[in-house]
Amino acid sequence: MNLIDVMHTINQSSMAAYGLSDLAVGTVTRTAPLEVTLRESMAPLPQEVLWLTEPVIEKKLPVLAHRHETAGFRHSHTVDTAEGSFSTSDALTPDAYTSDQRLDGIVCYEDGKPLPVENGFIVLNRGLKTGDRVLLLRVMRGQQFIILSRIFERGRAHGNAARI
Repeated sequence: MNLIDVMHTINQSSMAAYGLSDLAVGTVTRTAPLEVTLRESMAPLPQEVLWLTEPVIEKKLPVLAHRHETAGFRHSHTVDTAEGSFSTSDALTPDAYTSDQRLDGIVCYEDGKPLPVENGFIVLNRGLKTGDRVLLLRVMRGQQFIILSRIFERGRAHGNAARI
């Protein structure tokens, strides 16, 4: 073994000991302030060391009908979805007024389960909730953690997550 090989081996051992990055699975134990627990034997990770990515931040879209008002008549549209057609109005009416009309019956799905329409908003991506299992990337020798996404487990055997 020459000097380069020895240095390479030492460098690999050193990098592995530092644990520069690693995947981990945790559970959200609190949302305000955010805390994630990796193991029961460890203190929860506080919000200050957690970085959130786009998939774990709440995104919602208002469910509003589009309307034009012209010369006392209300103009409306029909919205077609996989669940059916939804009309914003039955017909043109002579008594136009200014207000938004909300559509009912639109359902969003996550992991095959319907998410409710909440307060007139379609939840495109819900935020983290207590009990959510999350996939984390450990960086800076465990000084910081990036929450990559929520994870869905089909079943657990001996405390280990089932891989899909």
